Amino acid sequence: MNGLQIPDTPIVVDYWRQKDVPPRSLFFLTHIHADHIAGLTASWSHTIYCTPITRKLLIKKLNIEPSVVEALEVGQAHLLKVDCPGEDTVCVCVTVLDANHCPGAAMFLFEGYFGTILYTGDFRYSANMATSSLLCGKHVDILYLDNTYCHKSCVFPSREEAGDSVIQLIR
Repeated sequence: MNGLQIPDTPIVVDYWRQKDVPPRSLFFLTHIHADHIAGLTASWSHTIYCTPITRKLLIKKLNIEPSVVEALEVGQAHLLKVDCPGEDTVCVCVTVLDANHCPGAAMFLFEGYFGTILYTGDFRYSANMATSSLLCGKHVDILYLDNTYCHKSCVFPSREEAGDSVIQLIR
């Protein structure tokens, strides 16, 4: 998945072509890997919502102006407002979930007039995700699932196995 302006919502995730999106948009970044920041430059002027770790990386690595990067705490719901002169204010609730992918990586659960949308970005599934209190009891209307490596030929070690292998290499 190379970013998306979610249809019929003000939500834009990992998509940095400003001229292609309406002015009343909320921009989210799942993590700072190259395929998720393509097109994002230091001249970006709209607020970007991301995790605290991703915020630090954006500012340091891409020289994004700190005032346009807003950190949203992982494991919490946040109410965001979209104001547009002459129109009603639109509220979107976004819950930030740990994607278990790389430092700062997040999944976003959006709730609003459009229903409930889960946008995964890159993630590494773990059993505790299915029982997360942040997802329990939620009915997801639309799921945007990054399935880049969802093929039987792609077999990856668990995080623990990979960590053990690195330790063995270092020794």
